[in-house]
Amino acid sequence: MERNLQERDARIEAFYDAYGASREWGRFETPLGAVQLAVITEFLRHWGLPAGRVLDVGSGPGRFALWLARQGGRVTLLDISSAMLDAARQRFADHGLAADAFLHASLFDVGQMEAGSFDLVLCLGGALNYYPDEMEAGLRLLRRLVRPGGHLVGSVMSTVGALAMSLGSGWQPEPSISGAEILEVYRTGLLTEHFSEHRGKMLHAEELRALFGRSGLRAVDLSATDCLLSLPRAQLEDLKSRPDVFDALIEAEFDACRRNPDAGGHILFAAVPL
Repeated sequence: MERNLQERDARIEAFYDAYGASREWGRFETPLGAVQLAVITEFLRHWGLPAGRVLDVGSGPGRFALWLARQGGRVTLLDISSAMLDAARQRFADHGLAADAFLHASLFDVGQMEAGSFDLVLCLGGALNYYPDEMEAGLRLLRRLVRPGGHLVGSVMSTVGALAMSLGSGWQPEPSISGAEILEVYRTGLLTEHFSEHRGKMLHAEELRALFGRSGLRAVDLSATDCLLSLPRAQLEDLKSRPDVFDALIEAEFDACRRNPDAGGHILFAAVPL
């Protein structure tokens, strides 16, 4: 297992170093990304505040760690990509904010940290999805760091939502991809090179709940990152030109995402140790 993890960690690090921090930051600056950012921030406001001591695993360029630091959190950022951490360090400096630490490490290195040392453990994005065979082990490591009364808040890539977003953006399977292969991805969530630049496993909400149970966690909230407003760029821009309508839809979006956690590109979760 250790050798497989090291090989996977090396691939993930190389991918995100090449992907670039500016591209990762910019994901939330598209019209749909802004909707997702609003939903995630509202979710964090509910389950992540007051922040206290925070560990942000897979912090990327530090967007959410920066937000939590602004709310008074003492933030430790951990990422597998040195390029992402360098960008996060610069963003904190640009905003005159301090972090407790910037750690260049893997999710599976958190076992070296003191148990129960964080009020909030954050694992947003798809960090867990990259380890299909080790998701349970990863969740157990994160659970161990949550103090009594604290929360583990994160997200995983959604099988239903990811497929819906691909289809909605005009994706057409290559001629070499069969219907049977599409159904296999839908049933298992396992991504191949025919479907994504990532290798990993997406999840259905019911799978995530079962995974929590096996990992010694209980889900207290699930939400999609987008639902009603998973729309083409032009349509979203037209809606934003009418602020009263758009604000009402954003408010409805918060509720719709919780009612339909499978709907978006990711499934947000808040969980507590059993």
